[in-house]
Amino acid sequence: MVSLYKDRSPAVVVWLFVLSIVVHSHFFIQPPVVIAAEEDGLLSLALRHYFQILHPSAIILTYHVLVLVQAFWLNYLFTDHRMFLRTNYLTAMVFILLTGLFSEWSNITPALISNFMLIWLFGKILKLYSSHNPKALLFNIGLLIGCSIILYHPSTLLILVALFAWLVLRPFKLNELVILFMGVLAPFYFLFSILFLTNRMQRLQQYIPEWQFNLPAPQTTIMFFVTMGVLVLFILMGIYHWQDQSRRVLIQIRKSWMVLLVMLLLLLPLPFVSKNANIDSVLLWIVPIAPFIAKGFIGPKKKTIPALMFWCLLAIAIINTWQLVKK
Repeated sequence: MVSLYKDRSPAVVVWLFVLSIVVHSHFFIQPPVVIAAEEDGLLSLALRHYFQILHPSAIILTYHVLVLVQAFWLNYLFTDHRMFLRTNYLTAMVFILLTGLFSEWSNITPALISNFMLIWLFGKILKLYSSHNPKALLFNIGLLIGCSIILYHPSTLLILVALFAWLVLRPFKLNELVILFMGVLAPFYFLFSILFLTNRMQRLQQYIPEWQFNLPAPQTTIMFFVTMGVLVLFILMGIYHWQDQSRRVLIQIRKSWMVLLVMLLLLLPLPFVSKNANIDSVLLWIVPIAPFIAKGFIGPKKKTIPALMFWCLLAIAIINTWQLVKK
C-alpha cells in the first residue's frame, strides 16, 4: 500500500480520498460533531453559529474536504521546496492516518481549521531564507500569527516558532524583529479600534488569550498509551532518518527541517498551558509530526518496515475511531 503513495500519478489523489474514508469509516455509524469551547476565539463562535446546524451528511463531507485539502497543501509545500529527495505523497498519507489516532480528532473543531493557518505560516517561513524582500514577508508572517491568535487562542505559541525561524533563517537585524511584532499586533490594533468605535469594549476580553496551568482530562485507557507509544516511536524513527539524510541536502532545507522540529517541540505543552484545552486542541501537532513520520517511511531500505508502519497506524486509527477497546 505504501508504494501507491510514492507514485506521482494523478491516481494517488483517488487513493488518498479512499484512505480518508477508510480511516473514518465510523462516520457511517457515528457522524462527526462540531466541538467548540466558548473561550477559544472567533473560530469557536463561528462554528457554534454556522456549523452546528448543518445536517450530519454535510458535516461528514466538510470534515473530509478539510482534511484532504490540508493534507494536499502540506504535501505540496514539501514537494515545492524539495524537502524530500524524491517527490511523493507520503506526507499527505501520514497526515490522513494521524487524524484517526484519537476519536476527538475526528470532529470539526477550531484546532482542525487552525491547521490551515499553521500550514500557511510554515509555507511563509520556508521562503524566509532566500527572500529578496524579508521585511514584507516578516510583516505578513506576524500578521498571519496575529489573525491566528484572534481566531484560535492557543495559536499564541506560534510567536515563539516565528522567532526561532527568524533567528535561524535570517541574520539578526533589530528592525526586522520590530516589523515581525508590528505584524502580530496589527490585527489587535484594528480589533481594538472596531470595538472602541462601536462601543463594545466590554467584549475585548473574549479576544485576548487566557493562559494558566491546565491539566486535560486524564486518559487511562490501554489504547491511549499504546497510541502515544507508537506515535513517539514513529516520530523518533523519522527524526533518525532525517538526521541520517540531512548531510546530503542543502543548508536551507536542513534549517527548514530544524524549524519544523522546533515547531513540534514548542507545540507539545499546548494542552497544559492553554485554558480549557483538551486532547482535541493538540490536533495542531499533526502538521509538524506528519512530515517526520513520512521520513520514517522513506528511510528504511526494507519495504517490510514501511508496510508495518502503515498497517499499524491504520489499525490503531480504526480501533480508536470505532472504540473497539474501551479499557
